[in-house]
Amino acid sequence: MKAIICDSYGGPEVLELADDIPVPQPGPNGVLVRVHASSVNPVDWKLRLGLLAPLWDLRFPVIWGCDFSGVIEKTGSAATLFKVGDEVYGFKHGKVAKTYRGTYAEYAVVPENTLAHKPAKLSHEEAAAIPLAALTAWQAMVNLGKLKAGSKVLIHAGAGGVGVMAIQIAKAMGAYVAATASTSNQGLLRELGADLTIDYAHEKIEDKISGYDLVLDGLGKSVWPASFKALRSGGRLVTLTLPLPQPPSGKLKFFGTIMSNVVAYWLSGMVRRKWLWAVQVQPRGGELEKITELVDAGKLRPVIEKVYPLEQIAEAHRMSEKGHVRGKLVVRISN
Repeated sequence: MKAIICDSYGGPEVLELADDIPVPQPGPNGVLVRVHASSVNPVDWKLRLGLLAPLWDLRFPVIWGCDFSGVIEKTGSAATLFKVGDEVYGFKHGKVAKTYRGTYAEYAVVPENTLAHKPAKLSHEEAAAIPLAALTAWQAMVNLGKLKAGSKVLIHAGAGGVGVMAIQIAKAMGAYVAATASTSNQGLLRELGADLTIDYAHEKIEDKISGYDLVLDGLGKSVWPASFKALRSGGRLVTLTLPLPQPPSGKLKFFGTIMSNVVAYWLSGMVRRKWLWAVQVQPRGGELEKITELVDAGKLRPVIEKVYPLEQIAEAHRMSEKGHVRGKLVVRISN
């Protein structure tokens, strides 16, 4: 099969196309998916750069990539949730033991309980733009953030991959939504349903909002002070981005950098009853089926800036790494 192989950590140039990779085989509770499309998430190039290397002792070569949409080609002996020919989508944790086998490939093996049926109204390319971003938004806001009807939520980076999903999910649940983006993306925020838009280049968050129940942070420590000011007592700041040291660094420095950046906020939050949480998204088919229901009901749609062929994966990584992507970058793998 064709796949994008990496023999080392590094820049986009380490992403190499190979066409002689063995097709993986599913275990008892797994399924083999022929991947039609994937997408690029920030975690993909952070892994490629080795930013999480202190935690993982990986054996190269590896195949990066998380999101996928495709068709089931084979099921494991104990798999019962799906059958051959079903169109499915999801995201994959590619790390198993010391290997990493992701979804920048024509075939991928995934546990069946992490999958959902692909929304019928979406193409594979559209569906591949959803899973990781939507589940991140769901688990951050609903599971950790306790989002409910009537909640007031601020979503940073509202035009990004997670932000686009978060605005629509929050509105579907009956929340009041404020979102930040650049000047050029204010219109997109309103199209997605945001009740209040904030142009971070010209407006201060603390001048526009206060007393919010939840803040979803996809930017990092730079927005934490303003985010805490925007929260009510008892409110929650849920971040997707903890500060990471630049490689090379050992485990001690890795955890030390994270802790030194967050302890002060945890302690001050305890005094003011404003809580800082970090989300670690998990692939859950049941929650993804709820996302599918929102798509089918016309309450959620992907936003795709560009679709790349698999051969141009390095360029897709370069664009993602620059930041300011509108929605998602999708990778077409097979027809």
